[in-house]
Formats: sequence, C-alpha cells, structure tokens
Amino acid sequence: MNKVPAGGLGKAASWRRERSHFILLMLIPAIVLLTGLILVPFLVGFGLSFTDYILSLPPARFAGFDNYLTLLSTPEFWDSLRVTLIFTVSSVALQTAIGLGLAILLHEETKAVPALRAIYLLPMAVTPIAAVFTFRMMFNPGLGVFNHILVSLGLPPQDWLGAGNMALFSLVLVDTWQHTPFILLIIAGGLASLPADPFEAAKIDGATPWQTFRLVTMPLLKPFLAIALLFRSIDAFKTFDIIYVLTSGGPGTSTTTLNMYAYKQAIEFVSLGYGSSIAIVMLIIITIVTQLFLRRSRLLTVAES
Repeated sequence: MNKVPAGGLGKAASWRRERSHFILLMLIPAIVLLTGLILVPFLVGFGLSFTDYILSLPPARFAGFDNYLTLLSTPEFWDSLRVTLIFTVSSVALQTAIGLGLAILLHEETKAVPALRAIYLLPMAVTPIAAVFTFRMMFNPGLGVFNHILVSLGLPPQDWLGAGNMALFSLVLVDTWQHTPFILLIIAGGLASLPADPFEAAKIDGATPWQTFRLVTMPLLKPFLAIALLFRSIDAFKTFDIIYVLTSGGPGTSTTTLNMYAYKQAIEFVSLGYGSSIAIVMLIIITIVTQLFLRRSRLLTVAES
C-alpha cells in the first residue's frame, strides 16, 4: 500500500481550508442581505407581537400572550381566515386545472404552439400593479368592459367589486389570470421531461388517451404538480397587492384576508403589537401546512438506491 507524503497531506488540507474560506467569503453578501431583509424584520415583528405597542401611545409594554389570546377569541380573525382559505383554495384549484389543461394542449408540437405559448405567458411579463389597475377599470360597473360584454349577451350587469360574493370572485379571476402561467411553466417542463417508454408501452397495450392520461401521465406528473401547488398556495395565502388595490378588504369584510387584517390593524389602526401577532400566526399556519404537505407528498425524500 502506497503511503501519501506528509507534504501532500498538508497541501490537501491547506487547499480545503482555502476553498472553505473562499466559499464563506462568497456567501457573506447573501448572508448579510438575508439577515437584513428577513431575519431582522422577523425578530422585530416577533418581539412586537408580545407587546401592547400602539404607535400613537408609546412606549411599548410587555403583554405576554395577550395579543394571541385576543386574536384567537376575535370573530374578525376567524372570518378573515375563512376568506383567506376560500380565496387560496379557489384560486389555486382554478389555476391548476387551467394550467394543466393548457400544458397538455401545448405539449403537441404544431405551427401555432410557439405563438400560443408566448400569448399564454404574457401575464408574467406585465407589471403586477399595472395589470391590477387595468382590471380595476375593466370591473367598473358603468364603463367597464366586463359589464359591456354581459349587456351585449343579454345578461344583467354585475357590481364586480361592490358586492361581497362578486368581489371575492373577481379577486380569484384576477389572481388566476396573473399566476396561471407559473403553473403552466412548471407542468410544461414536467411533461417535457417525462420518459417515453411508459407511453409507448401504454400505446402497445391499447390504452385509450384518457387511460394513458389517468394511469401514466398523472402519476408521473405528481412531483411537478406538488411543487406548483405548494408554491402557489403559499403565495396565494399571503396575497396583498391585488386585494389592496381592487377592494381594500371590502365591501365590509368580505375580502379581508389575514394579510389585509394584519395591515389594517398595524398600519391603519397603528396597533403594531396586535398586527404583528397576526403576521406571526400567518407564518405559523404556513409553516405547519407546508411541513404536512412536504411529508405527505415526500418531495424532500431521497429514494434509497
């Protein structure tokens, strides 16, 4: 057995140390940025959630779990949680169904497919706030294009943003238009990466297109669907911009989600302690649901060879 010279071991150890120092040096800017933008605000908000801090009545005093106990006993919190869940489930389900259908339709290579792909991905290229203000004009009950189309079809016009159920439905429509391309991209990438052998075997066995889709395509697409559902559910759960611009949580509290409820308490009512507790509860809910989803879907499970 050949022995490695002592000098060689020293050089290898020195090279590993230099490599580790270089990697750490390259990570320092990212660590500083993440600490300043994520960790510090989180720690400040977490600390405020245990105080009775009202911006107009300083200073902050320690209140223990009073904010959380008040939160859990407040009907407005449970109502905003209900609205959040309805919005999240409705938006993600509709986006997944449309994204899956479009991805399958665009999977076949035809002359029109490249142009259609560009059209379907346009919402991702539009500035979100500009798109939301455009929809706000389109939802206008007197001059909006949506009511013009309804009247042209002989249907009664709708108060899209002024009626409770219609306002929430309108928010789901806008969110679906804006984020369906994201799910479309993930599923289209998944379809492109699927192996051809199972499909050829299904064709030889005489499987119908529906059987092939149900028994071959969907099982192979499950990891990609799981990733799309996870990312979109988290994003939809904490949606704020389109709700703030279109309805500001109204009419009444019909579109007041947890994010809007936290904003109103912390910014409009300057109750920073109570508003921070709502944000922390949101974080806890997202963390628990994410962990349950990951365990259920086994996305992070490495298969043993």
